[in-house]
Amino acid sequence: MPAQRGHLYLPYGNDQSVRVEYVHSNTDSSKTTVLMPFTVNDAWKREIRAAMQVKDANRTNIRISNAASDKIHLSSRRPTASTPSPEPDLAMSPTPQQNNQRARNVVSNYLQQSGMYTGEHQSALADDSRVHRPDYPDFASQVVAHGGGAPAQAFERAQDVEAITTRGPIGGRDVYLNPNNHTMFTQAHENFHRVEHPSLQAPGSRLTDSTVEGMTEYMTQSATGLDFRTGGLPGRRGMVYGRDTEAVRNAVGSGQYSDRDIQRAYVRGSESPTDRIESAQNGQAAAGARTTTTPRQSANPAPPDYSNPYSSAAAYRGNSQGGPGYGAPGYGAPGHGSQGYGGGRGYGGPAQQNRGGRSQ
Repeated sequence: MPAQRGHLYLPYGNDQSVRVEYVHSNTDSSKTTVLMPFTVNDAWKREIRAAMQVKDANRTNIRISNAASDKIHLSSRRPTASTPSPEPDLAMSPTPQQNNQRARNVVSNYLQQSGMYTGEHQSALADDSRVHRPDYPDFASQVVAHGGGAPAQAFERAQDVEAITTRGPIGGRDVYLNPNNHTMFTQAHENFHRVEHPSLQAPGSRLTDSTVEGMTEYMTQSATGLDFRTGGLPGRRGMVYGRDTEAVRNAVGSGQYSDRDIQRAYVRGSESPTDRIESAQNGQAAAGARTTTTPRQSANPAPPDYSNPYSSAAAYRGNSQGGPGYGAPGYGAPGHGSQGYGGGRGYGGPAQQNRGGRSQ
């Protein structure tokens, strides 16, 4: 049975409202996923919970994920008893320049809050000339160039790749965005890869691509207020690095390492945090070897089960990068701060490792 969908109307500005979609779980009457087109802070989460309580008081387990599009649907009115669902009269799509800024703010704010933001990071993220939006044939060519297989295979496979971030020194990495399949959240993910410590890209790196991608996506979700993230074309959507991110989240939850360890290993290449992350990584690999092997991900991933954000493996086996978006002039509601959007890194393809570039 298809999951039940509907809309919430959240206060936006002085007298406007923004319409966002929700998806009720069809297996748990308490679970709902709200799909946001911009980053979410604690104030927004309170508004979401309050609006859902009015809509359905039984939906107490609310998770936040990303909308499939960055488009924001605004109504000039707030919901009322007589008009509970005011029709949006304005749909705003951010420009590429606005998305560059939002994705940049996601990562810079996150790093500033962690005390790890440097002039080198600022310079790298400020260089919009390294963020490319090619047409699809040119994007598929980048997939080929960064380990996506033979050209005929890559042209098809590239549909499921949100973005590629090339390897190289900080400040020398290029991002290529899939023109048909990316959001601001993708771009934020890629921005994390742009400032990733070079030791994580070096031959013989102690941390695997799966661990690095899990760390990247874990930080992206933390920075943007998401509980999980999806990506892909209609009919092909799946969880973005779901299992990799779950492994990191479980390791943090069990005390094997901390958020601070992730930040220090990822941004600074610090030895002792990397030791702890490597130990957890190797323990997970050993445990996995004793269980049934995960089937290879198909080219068309199963639709996300919104009652279980980790039911699907990530549809993109490579590296991605993104981060929090907090500064978007004209998009921030008073009392909530302004909003931003996110991204991915290099190519790997479904269930496939790649050391040439990072993709999502």
